[in-house]
Amino acid sequence: MKALSVLLAVAAILVIRPQRATSAQYAIPMITAPAAIVIDGWSGTVLYQKNASSLRYPASTSKIMAALVILRRHIPLQRVVTVSPYAASIGGSTAGLFAGERMNLWNLLHGLLLPSGNDAAIALAEAVSGTEARFVALMNRQARRLHLWHTHYVSPDGFDAPGQITTPRDLATLARVAMGRSRFARIARTRFWTARSSDGRSEHRWVNLNKLLWMSRRVDGVKTGTTPGAGACLVASAHWRGRWIIEVNMGSTYQTRFDDGMKLLDYGFSIAASPPSTD
Repeated sequence: MKALSVLLAVAAILVIRPQRATSAQYAIPMITAPAAIVIDGWSGTVLYQKNASSLRYPASTSKIMAALVILRRHIPLQRVVTVSPYAASIGGSTAGLFAGERMNLWNLLHGLLLPSGNDAAIALAEAVSGTEARFVALMNRQARRLHLWHTHYVSPDGFDAPGQITTPRDLATLARVAMGRSRFARIARTRFWTARSSDGRSEHRWVNLNKLLWMSRRVDGVKTGTTPGAGACLVASAHWRGRWIIEVNMGSTYQTRFDDGMKLLDYGFSIAASPPSTD
């Protein structure tokens, strides 16, 4: 009888004081990427990390910074620029621009972020700063302002080069800032974009390389990147039920970066704090 009374008392306590779920109750995601991080987009709180401070080549994730630099300078985005022969000659992933083509900055930003155009990166750099080197200096200055102490750029396109480095942690911070700007976020979530030259003589149709935009309605950005030195990288942002999660995984393979990205986002949503009440 005494034992029964004790059991009833314990049961009553558990009913009155339900236990709050903690991260220990959720399975840590098994990913193939050697370096990754998950943060709460609203607070910046780290929810998961794996070699998050390791130095990595940024690949085309550097284009997040390139776009942010341009958008923060409040340059009229309808301004038309002429693509130089040098910009048009850049290899790797391109937007298909050609020398002499006249395109406004808004279209070029889509060419930068959707098909990850290296040609668009150089065209934008030359249009904004006159030279690629001066534009890179602006990127590095912005990195310092954001306290990205382990990030340094050598080019806006992200090709592997000595001194071109970042970390998953820095990239998550950068993505949080960039996605907080409405025009950047608008481009980053765009799946398809048709760009016409200012004279109407040419047209480009670009598809966003971020496959997560098709894999989940929660996903709204931000950027892929792939080079021999960096491997396959993915920075992704997603919103769901008032929560905002950002994940970064680096050094993976083409497909596994997306699989890892979904696992990391799902894990983030499972342990992120509920958004504050607006009542």
